Amino acid sequence: MNMADKSWHIDRRRMLAGSGTVLALPMLDGMLHGAQADAFQNSRRRFCSLYFPYGVQMKGEYAWFPTGQGRDFQFSRTLESLKPHQSNVTVFGGLSHPNARRMNGHTTADNFLTGAYIKPEGSGQTVSLDTYIAKRIGSATRYPQLVLSTDEGVGEVGRRNTVSTTVKGRPIPPLVSTLKLYNHLFDKIPASARETLRQKKSLLDALLEDSRSLKADLGAQDKKKLDEYLSSVRAAEKQALRAEQWLDTPKPKVDPESLALEATPINEPKEYLRTMFDLMYLAIQTDSTRVMTYSIGNMRAGGSTASMFPSAVTDGGNANHHKLAHGQKTGKYDAFLAGQFAYFIDRLASTKEGESSLLDNTLVLFGSSNSKTHSNRNYPLVLAGGAKLGIKHGQYLRYPESVPLSNLHLTMLQQLGIESDSFADSTGTLPQLL
Repeated sequence: MNMADKSWHIDRRRMLAGSGTVLALPMLDGMLHGAQADAFQNSRRRFCSLYFPYGVQMKGEYAWFPTGQGRDFQFSRTLESLKPHQSNVTVFGGLSHPNARRMNGHTTADNFLTGAYIKPEGSGQTVSLDTYIAKRIGSATRYPQLVLSTDEGVGEVGRRNTVSTTVKGRPIPPLVSTLKLYNHLFDKIPASARETLRQKKSLLDALLEDSRSLKADLGAQDKKKLDEYLSSVRAAEKQALRAEQWLDTPKPKVDPESLALEATPINEPKEYLRTMFDLMYLAIQTDSTRVMTYSIGNMRAGGSTASMFPSAVTDGGNANHHKLAHGQKTGKYDAFLAGQFAYFIDRLASTKEGESSLLDNTLVLFGSSNSKTHSNRNYPLVLAGGAKLGIKHGQYLRYPESVPLSNLHLTMLQQLGIESDSFADSTGTLPQLL
């Protein structure tokens, strides 16, 4: 044995052998030493976005933003749950998307991660930050990205249920049910899966072949609509091909009894939200994905499943989220959401990954696209994690309106190791974070 080796160092290729069978070991701390440890810690860079609608309470005892500035700041009552993580979070003031300031106050969830100017009929949308990241770092996991929401479907233009879009700017349908998400991540792959995928690919091939002859007989507008439809068919075909590549890789095993999988956003919102955050943590811990977004409600006034969350999780009476936001009475709910965020990053921070933690290698963006409802300026934003990615926290950073939110997006991209000189309408990075 080399004198530089320790007795507890283990070769990463080490197998368990017995009775003619070999079994791969899980990743153990003893496998991570020297160059192996450095390579491992730098390999799993992750991004997660947590979005909530309608902004926050801006005045009174539950005013959301901290007091002070820079490193000399104090958390507000609303953000008290983040105090234990002060060295791992940065709060931002003043940032927003310039294009959002030109849009209706209820439409800005749609461009939270894109920065695009979206016209009333829906044109102008571009790729979201999570998709841009997933295309570059998502190939190593079973799911390049996970898109989650409290509301089923993609929603309507300007009131989307998801902040995630494709490379061509089309909304990505989210997963909503905690049970379906659990099965997606951890349920056993059925023996019939290969045949099911073969049939799906055959059907998609037939659809694409038939579309070629149909397209020749269509007018310009119908051709455009068909092209949009076919892009979703091609995306489904790519997903089927990718799923086939992972058929021989078992999914991680997670005990369903430890999760409240029967909870729904309507009947048990507290349990549902906590379970969703638990599943997001488990998706990261098991390296099932490295890119996730979660939309906790949409901007359809009272049309979101999450509209009644404030009254269910606080003592807010029967008022829905939108109505409370108009009256600047969301403070207790704002504090509740901050507590859920704190719970999530606490789980990440408490889980070792080599000589660091899951949080050290993960960037988690938490926030909204209004300061208060209908005001598309001064977004309430918190960034957590990324200590091993070069992020310096423990700050409340205030910026003038001339600094676009896309500068934060670009900063995150570069710290994730993605070479990029710009994103959306960025004018540079945020050096105060580095």
